[in-house]
Amino acid sequence: MAIQYRDGSDVGLDALAELRAACDFHALPRDTLQGHLTGSRWVISAWDGDRLVGFARAISDGITNAYVGSVMVHGDYRRSGIGRTLILRLVEGRGGIRWVLHARAEAMAFYASLGFVAAPDMMWRDRESK
Repeated sequence: MAIQYRDGSDVGLDALAELRAACDFHALPRDTLQGHLTGSRWVISAWDGDRLVGFARAISDGITNAYVGSVMVHGDYRRSGIGRTLILRLVEGRGGIRWVLHARAEAMAFYASLGFVAAPDMMWRDRESK
């Protein structure tokens, strides 16, 4: 498997929507997906030929804090190092930044293996329902 990694938001909304569906992420309107891409400071994608098989993004001030979001790897490609590579490409060379993320329970051990720790001092305000 020759996975190619790309930096940048030139991913394609259809490809991103397909990957989200394959990874059991809820469907989002195209304008929201576009906002994810254009509003992110860093976007890393993984490709098998012309097929998007992995994706991760981060929003950040670029100096002190960054939020990792939308990390996904297609089920056919899991446990092959793609997720690890996506995260490492986001964080490497940016040692002065505190990285935060929300993780599904089944992904906690994965993120812990990459140096993330539980943060009991965090709070959040949920989205307002429409």
